[in-house]
Amino acid sequence: MKSCLTRLALIGLLFVVSCTKKDVIPEAPITYNNAFILSLESDKTALTFLDENQIATPNVTVSENAESTSFSSYNNQLYIVSQNGPSYISKVNLETLSVEESITSSNVSSPSYLQMYSNTDGLVINTSGSGRSRNYNLCHVNTTTGIGDAISEVSNDILFNNAALILDAENVLIADGKELVVMNMTTKEFTSVITFDDSISGLLKDKNGTIWVAKEKRATAATFTKLNADYSINETVTVTDGVINLYTNSILTMNSENVNAFWSESASGKIYTFNTETKVIEEFATPSNDGIAFNTVVKQHPNTKQVYVIGLKDFMDPNNSALVIYNADKTVAKTVDNVGASPIDLYFSAKEFQI
Repeated sequence: MKSCLTRLALIGLLFVVSCTKKDVIPEAPITYNNAFILSLESDKTALTFLDENQIATPNVTVSENAESTSFSSYNNQLYIVSQNGPSYISKVNLETLSVEESITSSNVSSPSYLQMYSNTDGLVINTSGSGRSRNYNLCHVNTTTGIGDAISEVSNDILFNNAALILDAENVLIADGKELVVMNMTTKEFTSVITFDDSISGLLKDKNGTIWVAKEKRATAATFTKLNADYSINETVTVTDGVINLYTNSILTMNSENVNAFWSESASGKIYTFNTETKVIEEFATPSNDGIAFNTVVKQHPNTKQVYVIGLKDFMDPNNSALVIYNADKTVAKTVDNVGASPIDLYFSAKEFQI
């Protein structure tokens, strides 16, 4: 009798465990069906909408903000940064593209790249001067007080692109010329943690949460350096291919849901990739063979892992733009013409947008 009761109890326990496991529903992955392409125009801001079938609709929204240079995202909220107002930073609704919040006050002349680290505060990169005397500064931004003065704790040589700022726990990591600088979000204190022998060409965080620092080839070979949790160096992967320079204008990018970094070599226009798990560096594509003479955007889709390369088909014609979508096996999946005048940035959206 005791043996029978024991078996019944065990069956009951297994039944409960089985039901419990069935009741645990894994969180569904975010699906990114739509995308927006930002045009760099001198007199307005214009977005091109790319639907789930990669059909492009130009000018789905047009505003009077001039010389918009970049998208920025925080908590799945999209920001557009414009070098000339009236709104320097605009937070837009991804379902309607209506402006939900604007920053119209700036103590600097040309804000360009933004990284919010809370719903109210962030850092923005500004450009000043011209030619060889051009400076790239860092400024605090607050949704109430606007964009502040250039921050004195960092240099005038901040990396001038979207890969210059990256969030990590309570810190913002900053590519400050040859220095990796960390700002604590609470105290606003800046600390230099590593100085490289050449300029940093980008900061990356892969799907494993690992941070990598890319360095360009000048005095020494280009490298990818993996960091420990305390921002000390874990390992360095040296680029042995002599044609790879990984310059600061290489539009280096990595989607935080993937493990591959991509960039465009400025001399050849070829796209290269670095896998942070296998440590393999290899050539990925030659867009000039597929109709793009000048690359302006290189980004990997979060879900499909396809690589979107946007640029101009003709150096002299900013209106003659195109998008080439590459599969993971390096074959061309699709080409889309006329994706905006002087396309400068791309944002993949998980929201449903209706034209």
